[in-house]
Amino acid sequence: MSLKQNKKKYRKKIKIDYITIGGFTVAVSLIYYLLFSSSGGNKEKTGESIEKSKHQAFDEIIQLAKDNRPEFWAHFQEQYPDFRKKILKLNANLKVSELIFCAYIFLGFTTKDIAKYTFKAVQTIKNNKNNLRKRLNVPTQHDTTLWLRKKLEE
Repeated sequence: MSLKQNKKKYRKKIKIDYITIGGFTVAVSLIYYLLFSSSGGNKEKTGESIEKSKHQAFDEIIQLAKDNRPEFWAHFQEQYPDFRKKILKLNANLKVSELIFCAYIFLGFTTKDIAKYTFKAVQTIKNNKNNLRKRLNVPTQHDTTLWLRKKLEE
């Protein structure tokens, strides 16, 4: 082979190497851009999905309460982890049934709704509510639901 042919082959090889390195650099840059430019959108989507999942969890708790399902209390405690601790600070002798009743009240169910969903008479629920007011020392001039929510937010 002549010197000219060797130089031609060498230049061709270098040209191919430059093209390969350039293509690789462009590909890596493109992948990097796609990964990190879309992550900003993912943060927004993640925030939206967290909000959506909280809303779905709340809807699920409401549905479990309406269906009078035994899982209601467990799901409620997952969504409101400090609820039980704060209620028991008000009165440490509350039974689980009373805690569940407090959860219904906290969620904003009316006396008639609670009676309907728990398959009890309205008067029974009124009596339970009155007994609960006494056990939690709720002043007579205060609405139980509002008082309970205010105490739990403290």
